Amino acid sequence: MKWFADLCQCLKNVACRTKQEAQLLQHTQLQNRITELELYIYHTTAAQSFDYDADSLRVWNKNVDFMSDPRFRQAYFRGMDSGHQIGRAPGSHDDIHIEWRVHMLLWAASHAAHLEGDFVECGVNTGIFSLAICDYLDFNKTGKSFFLFDTFEGIPVEQMSEKEKAGKAEFNKTCFPECFEQAKANFQPYPSAILVRGKVPDTLTQVDIPKVAFLSIDLNIATPERLALCFFWDKLVSGAVIVLDDYGWKGYEEQKTALDDFARGKGVMIATLPTGQGLLLKP
Repeated sequence: MKWFADLCQCLKNVACRTKQEAQLLQHTQLQNRITELELYIYHTTAAQSFDYDADSLRVWNKNVDFMSDPRFRQAYFRGMDSGHQIGRAPGSHDDIHIEWRVHMLLWAASHAAHLEGDFVECGVNTGIFSLAICDYLDFNKTGKSFFLFDTFEGIPVEQMSEKEKAGKAEFNKTCFPECFEQAKANFQPYPSAILVRGKVPDTLTQVDIPKVAFLSIDLNIATPERLALCFFWDKLVSGAVIVLDDYGWKGYEEQKTALDDFARGKGVMIATLPTGQGLLLKP
């Protein structure tokens, strides 16, 4: 009966092989269907008009009417036309399209305008953000001071970690040339805007700022950002807004880690915005 046993084994092998082939076929068909759906989604979204498509942020089916608001546009281009060299050649007037980031800053500043305390920006350059805020709020009428801290000549290399040096050296050289005189001229219409030149945190004690309602930090590296937040924390009034420009961007993980550690120690949480900014409210 050996022939019978061999036949049974042969039938078992065929059945096993057939089952495996069926599973493989089913898996292949599923993968093909997934690929078809992915291509459909890609071509559908690529064909439509996006409501916002700039600054590594692509948005559709959202209301972006702030983009066409005359008050917003005037403030936005007040900062954009400040003479900066970020993402454009010297002397260029190209718009680098950071509207949504500026929108968030103007929202934060508008909220802070109703609070007790002054405004602070650490990382100013030519005033892309702070000039927009001054224009939008008609800052001379707020009764507040706007303290603007920067070297006005780029990121101090000695404050960078080795990883930051490797990733930001070229960016630092091309985007942040000497700009102090340009910044002074830009803020001349705003007498309560006080430019403080030098490295953060060294310069933070050079001016007296008892209370802070608004704090913007955009220093591009971790150490001075954490030290600035630490320095101003107790000066921030309840409800004060802190905007962290680099917080959620890839390539800035050292900053995010340092700021998250600080926030965790204070029992608060930083919100990651789709713009790449971090948003924090002082309890």
